[in-house]
Amino acid sequence: MTATTAGVLMVILCGAIEGLAQVFFKKSALVPDGKRLWIGAGIVLFVLQAFIYTGALQFVEVSTAFPIGSIAFVIVAILSRQFLQEPVTRSRWIGIGLIVVGVTLLAARA
Repeated sequence: MTATTAGVLMVILCGAIEGLAQVFFKKSALVPDGKRLWIGAGIVLFVLQAFIYTGALQFVEVSTAFPIGSIAFVIVAILSRQFLQEPVTRSRWIGIGLIVVGVTLLAARA
């Protein structure tokens, strides 16, 4: 595995962590009790994501890494549908597909 590949995988991991953190924040807005727990978990994930992302930038240019990080939008849509029962419309699925295509193209060219 090349250093660039490792960097791209780290950025994708960051997108997944960020997506999960966003779902935790939404969960904190929905529950009457335990808001601090969900907010705290989201903050911890954001801090973890920042450290991993900073490490990834050693191997990938920021102009490549930042758009690849948009995979977080895909993760948020999937997790919010799965765990929060939020609807995902057809147009959103099309947009998600376009994001996946774009991230794949960027990752392949990194």
